[in-house]
Amino acid sequence: MEQYRWSSVSMQMTPEVLPLSKESDDGELYEKFDTFLAGHMTHGRLSIDGIFCVTDKVAYYVMKALRRMNLRIPEDVQVIGFDGIRQLGDFDYICSTIVQPVEEMARISVGLLFQEPSSARLHTYCLPVTYVCGGSTREPAP
Repeated sequence: MEQYRWSSVSMQMTPEVLPLSKESDDGELYEKFDTFLAGHMTHGRLSIDGIFCVTDKVAYYVMKALRRMNLRIPEDVQVIGFDGIRQLGDFDYICSTIVQPVEEMARISVGLLFQEPSSARLHTYCLPVTYVCGGSTREPAP
């Protein structure tokens, strides 16, 4: 989380984080989103232009809350998820997302698990991610 905040500040952005627990149920999520969004509304407009969600499922809930407030996605506010699922079950929902290299993450993790304990050292791995447009973000001008 600190790296996210540092990156945002270095890009002259002021991040706000809405803390959610893994135990949050759907009703609690809606309530937290509604409260957060209502606190950023002025004259029918949001004071923010984008919401970065920790997962695509959270992005789904955020988009539902925004639509209940009669806000247009991505015209009024952009929403992006961060796990690459993009589509949830039977829901008619697709979002823009950051796709993580899950297969590569799994391959590296399994390799580390099978290393001899004495040879196992702490490593930092930086793997590339990919942006995939899903209609919930505005595309940059060419």
